[in-house]
Formats: sequence, structure tokens, C-alpha cells
Amino acid sequence: MTVGHQLISEGRWMQPEVDLLQAFLPLGGVAVDAGAGNSYRPAIMGQITYFHNTPVWGVPLRLPLNWPPWVGRVDSRRLLTPAMEWFGPAPLFAEPKRREGPRLSRKSAEELEIEEARNRQKELQEIIVTAENVETILSTVRELEGAIVISTALHRLGKVKVSAHVFRDPRFHLLLERFKSRLPFFGSRQIANSLHGLGAISYRGGGAWVEMVSIQTQRRIHEFEPQHVSNTLWACARMQLQEPLMLRALTCRAIEDIDRFCPLDISICTWAFATLKHREAEWLRAVVRARCEFADFSPQNMSNFVWGLSTLGFRHDNMVLAVGREAARKIRDFIPQELSNFSWALATMDLCDNLILRAIAEEVDRRGDEVNSWDPQSLSNMMWAYATLALKDDPLFQRLLDASIARIEDHDTQNLANTSWAAAMVGFRYSRWLDACARKAVEKIQECQTLHLAQLAFAFARFVAKGDQHQFLPTLLKETLRRLEEFPPQSLFDVHDALVFFQAFPAPPSGECLRMERRLSEHFEDTARTLETFARRSAERGGRPSMEEVTKYQRSVEQADIVTLGEHWTLAFLKRFGLLCSSEDRFIHSARRRILDFRDEASVTDPVSRSIFHRAQCVWQLGIQGDTDGALADGLFESGEPVAGAPAGHGLYVCRLRHTREGDAEIQALCAALDTSVMRSGRVPEGVLQISFDRGRVQSEDSRPIPRPPPPPSKRGNPVPYAPLPTTPPHDGVDRSMVRKERPKDEDRTSFYLNPLAPRRPDGASKGGEEAVPHKLVHGRNGSQQTYYFSSAPSFYGSDDYEAC
Repeated sequence: MTVGHQLISEGRWMQPEVDLLQAFLPLGGVAVDAGAGNSYRPAIMGQITYFHNTPVWGVPLRLPLNWPPWVGRVDSRRLLTPAMEWFGPAPLFAEPKRREGPRLSRKSAEELEIEEARNRQKELQEIIVTAENVETILSTVRELEGAIVISTALHRLGKVKVSAHVFRDPRFHLLLERFKSRLPFFGSRQIANSLHGLGAISYRGGGAWVEMVSIQTQRRIHEFEPQHVSNTLWACARMQLQEPLMLRALTCRAIEDIDRFCPLDISICTWAFATLKHREAEWLRAVVRARCEFADFSPQNMSNFVWGLSTLGFRHDNMVLAVGREAARKIRDFIPQELSNFSWALATMDLCDNLILRAIAEEVDRRGDEVNSWDPQSLSNMMWAYATLALKDDPLFQRLLDASIARIEDHDTQNLANTSWAAAMVGFRYSRWLDACARKAVEKIQECQTLHLAQLAFAFARFVAKGDQHQFLPTLLKETLRRLEEFPPQSLFDVHDALVFFQAFPAPPSGECLRMERRLSEHFEDTARTLETFARRSAERGGRPSMEEVTKYQRSVEQADIVTLGEHWTLAFLKRFGLLCSSEDRFIHSARRRILDFRDEASVTDPVSRSIFHRAQCVWQLGIQGDTDGALADGLFESGEPVAGAPAGHGLYVCRLRHTREGDAEIQALCAALDTSVMRSGRVPEGVLQISFDRGRVQSEDSRPIPRPPPPPSKRGNPVPYAPLPTTPPHDGVDRSMVRKERPKDEDRTSFYLNPLAPRRPDGASKGGEEAVPHKLVHGRNGSQQTYYFSSAPSFYGSDDYEAC
């Protein structure tokens, strides 16, 4: 045998050799004999060495991978080399001459096989965790057995680059099969990590595992931590997993544990519910009750949160305004997508938050040329939001349109249509954009949806831009005729109105144009017939139809979804009922002059007033038939809040077309005329009611940008009223959007699930109930009082609005 590098003896293991080892072997040295049949020799099985009945040592070793496959009896003895690695603590050596020592029990072959398999799973775990590509992960699939290593593999897939062909790889489907088979052994963390990985790669192939994961989630829901809940809901949204019971369990768990949720968890859950179109009013109530500290929300959290609220159709002004206040303080940290998403959400909720909207506009100015690198969707969504909210900000639109021109090659048809429509709605004409848009729209005309074609037609007609250089109008007509059957009525009316305005529609029509004309005529006749039938039946009953008839009429008009007929068909409608006034009538010219004077006066007070570019004005005059000397009554109204009485009170029944129409200028003019003393007296002479309205605002010259007006003075002395003074952030370097609260004590918690094993308090809503909302004790002048729902409304939420959630 050898000690160090010195040869001492050869032969069998004998007692003198053991004595020599005890006397001369250095501490930490081990002699290895691969032979068999000697009670003092080690038995080597695989890579793990155990020493049996050895009075000197009894510690297992891990041999190197290149250890020779010993077979039979080998007489050479070698010391443990540095290439070997200890498996366990260092061996303890007895004193010299000592013959007896502790002995290890012999392990069975089954136990050794189990331990070897366990060690292999640990090796695979290390391989997966450090994997940098999908091939490395899939190469381990056939050996994966445990719940932890399978969940690690699925989770790691979400961290590496995955292409679509992976979903067709047999190894990926084998991984899903093993995931399904081992799901009963998955805990909450493994479930959340596995689904998070599948969500990150946007896997929507479904499979038998979906039902199994739903069941296991419900079984393990008590173990879910806030991060597990938010990650699982995020994954469900990414994969569009619509499992009602699973979503219900996750929702209840989120509501129950919301006090421990960090801002990231709250924003993710709200975003996930919106993406799944899963409208949970209970979740919103829980968010309101939690009194979120929006100052801790990151820009991404704020953007996702308000986007989720708007997508779900929740509008709670005070809460959203509270988010906007904090967003204005952190406006410089927002990325383009977050800015556009926030403004889009406000527009969708029809909530004009001047604070954050002005902060966004000024932030766009501050970023300068950086805006030219923004993605087209962010640019178009932002302009769409400001136009929808009727905010005219010429410096903002000019900068965003310049950036859109710089990125014109990356625009899709939706971005082209939304940007053009937004510019037309706020009345900002920009020839450079119209030229670039016409060129790109002609290139991608076959990719346009019918709505996009209608929006482009409307915008170019309002700006009197033909796009002749790029043959925009002929291309628009050709594409409309090719896809005639795809058009809904409103879009077809819009395109036809623009083509007639530019005289690009053949007259008289023939061929496909004649078919288009006949189809529009059918929609026109249906609309006119519906209105005429209802009016005649109402007149037969003294002008007061039954509520059933009113509801039926309103439903038929609203379902047709025709908001405007356009100039051509509106003139035809008025002629049909003898309502069209001659263009030579003196009232027409004086009324239009009066409207223009009204807008000029509004521009002096506010150069970006909605009266100039958004609100419709209507002049009315009530006179006696044949009397040209004067009028019995007249006036001017613009669209807004009704001021001339409710239409229904005058026998007028208004339909909801995109939005309520009680405040439209024409409706208010009718109500005002009916409210005059001569009409209310019942002795109505043969008279005439004249109402003036035009086709709409058109601009043939480019706009001159109007400077952004200064903000109004602050009542609190803030030098920048539309950007509140930021509070000093803590300097502890902690991202508070990810800080979760400690779990409350069990005795202070009440479960939504009524788990009989969990501790419960005996005092319910009426001292004995099984309600789910924890109680609080409020100390006041009259002593302690127990609350049954929640102690008080949050400061940012109206006390009268809470139950409307």
C-alpha cells in the first residue's frame, strides 16, 4: 500500500496493516481497496463508497466521474487523491492501537438506488437553473421526476428565449404530461412558478393539465402567498385560462389577503382581471377598503392599475384622481407605453384629469427628440385619448405628429386611422402628416379594417385633403367596393359621405357603385321608416306613446348603430319630410354668422375652448308662417348639459347613440321652442320652427399652433399647480412597490373559506355570524363600537358612492 507517495506494502488487508494505517495515515487521509471479500474493505457501488466494519473510519465518499470501473478483486491500494470529493463530514480517525469503533449499518440496494435517484434530480435541478437556452432544458425532460424539478423546468422556460416551434417539440409535450401526472404533489409555490413560466411564453395550447391544475389550485388555495396569487392570475391572463372555479378561488384568496398585498400584486391582479374580462366587483370593493398608498406605486403599477379599471368599466373618480396625483409627481419615471396607457385609460373612462394630462403633455415637451423613437402605438393612443377627451393641445399634437412621420414606416393601419381621426377631432391640420398618411394608407389599403377606412375618409374630408399625389380617393373607392359586404352601415355612410364631398363617387352610379348606393338606401329607408312609424303612432295617441312603445323604438334605433347619415343622406331625410329650408332663406345666413361670432367670442376667453373645435352650436327661431318681419322667439344653444328641460317632458324621446343625446344642441333647441309660452298656451298659430346646423367644421389650411395656456393659479400656493410638489422619497433604497406586509395573527383573521381547522372569532356580524370581513373596534365618545363592514370610507372615495361599486 502507499502512504502519500511512498510504497509501504502490497497484499491483503491484515491486522498489522490496519495498525500501520492507524499509526501513520495522516489525518484526513483514506486508503481505498476496491477488492471484495474482506470485512475491512470498502464496497464500491456506483459512485458512492461505503466502508463497512472498519474500526478507523466509516464515512461515504463521492468518487470522481473518471473513477475506473473496478471489477472483482484488486490488490492495489491507493490513497484518496485531491480529485475525490468528500460526501459528508470529514472522517474521524481513532487513536493508534485502537481496535474497536462505531460501525455503520449496511444500506439495502433499494435505499442506495433511491438516494442515487435523488442525487440525480439535484444535478438536473442545477443544470436547469443555469440553463441559458431552451434546448438545455428540454434535454433533461426524460429524467425529470419530482414536483420541484418539473416546476423549475417550466419556470425556467419563461426566462429563456422560446420560439413557436418549441410548442411542437415532443419533449415539451412530455414535460406537460409529467407536469400533469405530478400535479397532486405540487404546492402553491410550484403551481405558481409552473404557470408563470407557461404564461411568460404565452402558451395557449391547453391540454388535460388545465383541469388538473384548476383542481390542485383549489385544494392548495390556503397555502397561496400574495406573490403566488398575483403570479398565477398573471399567468392565467397571459394564457387566457378561463377556469371559473379556479379564478373564483384565487379572487377570494386575493380579497382575503389583500392587506398583505404590495402595490405590484394589486396592479397585477387588476390587470389580469381586465385581460381576462373577468369583472369582479368584489375585488374593487376590497381595493377601495384597503386604502392603497398610491405613493408607493411605481409608474408601471399605476399605469396597469388604471388600465385595468377602465377596461373593466369601473369609473371611480376620486380613486383615479388620487392615482393621477401621484403619477404627476413621478411623471419623469414613466416610459412611453405607460404614458399612453394612462391617458388611454382616462379617455376610456371619460374622466378628464387635467392634472395628469397636463403633466403628460409637458413631459412630452421635456423629452424633446427622444419622442421620435417612441413606438407608433404609444403615439397614436396618446393622441386618440386627448381627442376623445376633447383636449386641444396644439404643441403636443405637433410634436406627436412629427414623431409619427419619423416612424411612418412602422405604422400599422390602426395607428394611421386613429392618428388621423384624432387630429381631425381637435382640428389640427398638418399637411406633412396627411401626405405621409395617404402614401402609407395606399400601400396598406388591403390590411385596413372597415372602421379604419371610415376614420381615414372622415379625417381627409374634414381637412379637405384629397391625397391626389398618392391616388388616395380612387384607391379608397376601389377597396370599399371590393369589400362592400364587410362594411357595417355607419362605416359605409362615412366613406360614402367623404367620396360624395370630394365628388369622387360617380353620378349617376353604375355597377358596383350602384350596388353600394342601393345598400345605403336600404339602411336609410329602414331608419326613416322606424322614426316615421313611431311619430305617427304617437300622434294618434295625442303625442304620448306608452313606455313599451318608447322602449321598443329606442332599442330598434340603437341596435342599428347609425349615429350620423352624413350630409348627402341627411339632406335626403329632411327633404322626405319637408323639413329642409331653402339655402336662400335669410335665416340660414344670419344663423351661420351668429354661430361664427359665438365661436370667436369663446376664443377670446379661451383660445382652446371646446366651443371652437368640439361642441356643436345650433341657432333656432320660432315664427309665424309667412311673417318675415320678425320671430316669436329665438336663441342659440351648444351641446352640453341640458338647460331647456328634459326632452321626455316635451314628448321627445331620445335614443342613446354612442352616448346620451339629451344635451345635443338640436335637442335643446327643440325643447326651448316647445317651452315657449306660445307653444305651452295650446293656441299655436300656423308657424315654423327653423334650426340651423351645418355639415361640420372643415379646414383647408394648416393650423397655426396655439400656445398651451398657463395653468390657473394654485389655491395652495403651489408654484406648479398641475405638477404637485413631490414629497421627499425615503433614502433607504427600498422599492416600496414590492414590499408586502406581515401576515396578521391567526386570531385576528377570518377566512373566506370557513376552514374548520383555522382559528375563528366567535363574534360575528351580530355576535355569532360566520361572515368573512374582519371586525374592528372604533373608540369614540360613546365607548368602543364594533364595525360590521368597514370603519370609514377612504379619503379619496365618496361616502355615497361606495355601494355603487
